[in-house]
Amino acid sequence: MTSPSKKIYYHTITVKYKRHGREAYSEEWAVCGTLKADEIFTDSEHTRQRLHKKLYKKSKAKHQPLTIVKILDTVVLGRENNLDGQKRPDSSGL
Repeated sequence: MTSPSKKIYYHTITVKYKRHGREAYSEEWAVCGTLKADEIFTDSEHTRQRLHKKLYKKSKAKHQPLTIVKILDTVVLGRENNLDGQKRPDSSGL
């Protein structure tokens, strides 16, 4: 028996970041497998890097923090593929 696969979520989030010494807020999107705001960046390194590049552009702000303030909207996109130890058919022809 296979275990249920993990759901994949599309979130609309509010992100807080520093811009010219002030706190700025931006509404962005994120796709990941968790429902908790504090786990989105740990679950999806790609999302964190994408938002950092988008919000800080080419500035030298290498270690400026990004914080997810809240999740505004969530939609279930689908599920991960889960084989759970099932072997695929051998295609070697033997």
